[in-house]
Amino acid sequence: MRVLVAGAGIFGLTAALELRRRGHAVRLVDPGPIPHPLAASTDISKVVRLEYGADEAYTALAEKAIEGWRRWNHDLGVRLYHETGVLFLRRTPLAPGTLEQDSFEVLGRRGHRPELLDAVAVSRRFPAWNADLFAHGTYDPEGGYVESGRVVARLAERARDAGVEVSEGIAFARLLEGGCGIVTAGGEHIEADQVLLALGAWTPHALPWLAAEFRSTGHPVFHLAPEDASAFSAERFPVFCADITAIERRGEDRAAWSWPAHAPGVAAALGH
Repeated sequence: MRVLVAGAGIFGLTAALELRRRGHAVRLVDPGPIPHPLAASTDISKVVRLEYGADEAYTALAEKAIEGWRRWNHDLGVRLYHETGVLFLRRTPLAPGTLEQDSFEVLGRRGHRPELLDAVAVSRRFPAWNADLFAHGTYDPEGGYVESGRVVARLAERARDAGVEVSEGIAFARLLEGGCGIVTAGGEHIEADQVLLALGAWTPHALPWLAAEFRSTGHPVFHLAPEDASAFSAERFPVFCADITAIERRGEDRAAWSWPAHAPGVAAALGH
């Protein structure tokens, strides 16, 4: 088939690559440049973790994802997934029903080896944190962060090499009426046998009849420059989640307060 994919973020690119691998003729369009500076897939980094509370099915998906990131590190020829481990800290003790306790139990059953932490361990191993405030938690050596913008750039190269027609500077406006395809923001009609829309946060705006089902949200990102950078190396200050259960109760995103704080130019010490 002739397949048209609109949106060259992580979903659009991986879909285009897989469709091409299956023998289809694929054209991928994006407003560009790729990676697009406003796309969610072009964040400074993305947290990769196994901890999803009692949700064992989601944990299984996360296990496959980590295997995939390790494989991509090899296949892409550059280390873009940094497996620093993931630190979960709480102000109150772990208890059944909390994300940290439930995650710890699920991972243990599935053969992983997360560690329980107390104030002494937090103070000794992660000195940037105030162990008087965040005295309880877990550390999992599996997980870390991904340089997502660089991943998108590498996948775009692979797509072109695989024979995907990658077209930058073409923005989706609407679906083609009376046929299969799209109308671009420039008024061009592009026909195909199948259309796959990978529009990310633009979905409810590009397809307004879905606005009742989807909404775009954003989280502010801030960078702090520490006086002593030695306390913020990956070994002493890995990717972290702080009091994530309390945040989830307020209905915010699962990954809120998940920060790869050792990424270039980034440092944060919420414990102080």
